[in-house]
Amino acid sequence: MATITNEKLLGHAQWLDTEGKKGRKLDETGMNLAGAVLTDLNLVRAHFVGTTLSKANFSGANLVDADFSGANLDGVNFSGADLSGADMGGVSMRHANLSGAKLCGADLSGANLQRSNLTNADFTDADLIAADLTDTVQSGIILRGAKLADTRGLAPD
Repeated sequence: MATITNEKLLGHAQWLDTEGKKGRKLDETGMNLAGAVLTDLNLVRAHFVGTTLSKANFSGANLVDADFSGANLDGVNFSGADLSGADMGGVSMRHANLSGAKLCGADLSGANLQRSNLTNADFTDADLIAADLTDTVQSGIILRGAKLADTRGLAPD
């Protein structure tokens, strides 16, 4: 199973701690991390551009301002993760678990979230323009200030 090396994780932690003066920002652009277990990690501002992350487990992870543009997130577990400000515009995230996730200010414009679990997910001020929420579980979902133009599959109030 693919994963991120401890050396890269330590380098990213150092990069965050020193505000970029030491270490190296985590950049897994184009990698195959399908099924990776990355729970409870601090991955703030990490790059996962074009990365295959299908069925990866990020539960409880801090992914604030992470870049997932072009990534495959089908079946990913983001339960309890903080994805505030993340770039997820246009991604495929079908059958994902976003229960209890925080996505405040995240860009999910055009994202496909069909059949995902959005229970208690917080989309405050998120961009969900043209996102597809068809057949999602939306119990307790928070959409305060979210951009919802052309969003498909929203449950009626």
